[in-house]
Amino acid sequence: MLDKVLIINTGGTIGMVHSEKGNNMSPLRPAENWDEIAKEHPVLDGLATDYYQFDPLVDSSDMAPENWVKIAEVIESNYNEYRGFVLLHGTDTMSYTASALSFMLKNLNKPVIITGSQVPLQKSRSDALQNLVTAIHIAGNEFYGIRLVPEVCIFFRDTLLRGNRSRKNDARNYFGFSSPNYPALGEAGAELGIKKNKLIKKREDNFHIETALDSSVIIIEIFPGLKPSYLKNIFESIVDVKGVILKTYGNGNAPTNNEFIDVINFITSKGIVVINITQCTTGTVKMGMYEASTKLADAGVVSGLDLTPEAALAKLMYLLGKTSDSEEVRRLMSIDICGEQTLNHYNFKFSQNNPAKVCNFSFTIPKEIAGGDLIEAAVRIKKLSQQNEIDRVNIAVSLEGDGFIENMDKFQSKQNILKNKENIDEDILLNFNKCAKKIAEESKEMRVTLEADKAIIWGDVIFSIYAEC
Repeated sequence: MLDKVLIINTGGTIGMVHSEKGNNMSPLRPAENWDEIAKEHPVLDGLATDYYQFDPLVDSSDMAPENWVKIAEVIESNYNEYRGFVLLHGTDTMSYTASALSFMLKNLNKPVIITGSQVPLQKSRSDALQNLVTAIHIAGNEFYGIRLVPEVCIFFRDTLLRGNRSRKNDARNYFGFSSPNYPALGEAGAELGIKKNKLIKKREDNFHIETALDSSVIIIEIFPGLKPSYLKNIFESIVDVKGVILKTYGNGNAPTNNEFIDVINFITSKGIVVINITQCTTGTVKMGMYEASTKLADAGVVSGLDLTPEAALAKLMYLLGKTSDSEEVRRLMSIDICGEQTLNHYNFKFSQNNPAKVCNFSFTIPKEIAGGDLIEAAVRIKKLSQQNEIDRVNIAVSLEGDGFIENMDKFQSKQNILKNKENIDEDILLNFNKCAKKIAEESKEMRVTLEADKAIIWGDVIFSIYAEC
């Protein structure tokens, strides 16, 4: 049956029919089977499909992790029998389901196309027929002369979107979904064009599913006037929360007052993973690169980069279900798994608490950025202090690779700072974007050297890298 597409109906507007045959004014109800859905649309009879329907059907607003597991299991049990899959789904939580499935369906090499409609298929001005027919064609790929799309997607109106990049942005317009931080994968017009360079590459390993999800997470959106004491009361009274999606302003900005930061420290001290994403529709959260975000970073908050709220939630549930190691969850939240984010974030930390004039450490450059896809890099020194009172100290911070790099001097591989007794305990933050990029292109290791003209306590040195996925 590799010439067929399996349609999986979970529920939603697209599968609603009139309760009285021939009466277009009668109330709508969920269809009982495929015949009821397709009977007035002969074009659907000409498409090579099989049909599976949830029993009972699930209203989009009632969609839950256990339903995602069931969808994944249905796909797994039928994976080798069909060319691709079309999932009929209500629009309200479609992006959540698309995001969750993208993490659960491992080594996916077939299309899973999720679609729905704003108006039921039986209505004369419905958007459902075009959405459904095009979704079937995309799922059928080469059978319909269309390029293979080996990932979980949403097709709505004329646009094919990566599932974990999608958001519902309009409750009425037929263009109901968008992909704020990633281009569309395809556009449907007289022809259906798929953008090959935007697709996830086919995997070599065997397909399988990972269905252990932990939904012990909440989303908190900050706002002017938010009382930190309210947050603390929540986390004092609820003992089983494991993860928090914190929606902040702009590029990840949040209140810097001590009361708010103390509450964030209290939350992370309980082993709760806190992910910082922006409230803005479009944008990226980068922490540790600028002074405004260092307090949250010090409190253990993780950059959510350009994850959508739906993808951030699904990814956190997936990782918490995969491991009980909160540090591993934090690390993996910063690294792309299946195309859900544009950047990877790496932190390398070294501590030296004995007085010394020189402090140095090295680390292996992640293979993902060895080709020079590094975007930003910064050295941050915190908890710098003196053993004996000094008037001033000259500090030099330099980077080098493990091999000779021609013309390295022009990339500003060394920066100098002057400290005195009044500001010795203030953090040092230095950007080395061009230099670190050059080293990543030419070397396998990066060495960070800190030198002072007097012995000081270096405290914590953190090297942060943001790189394209």
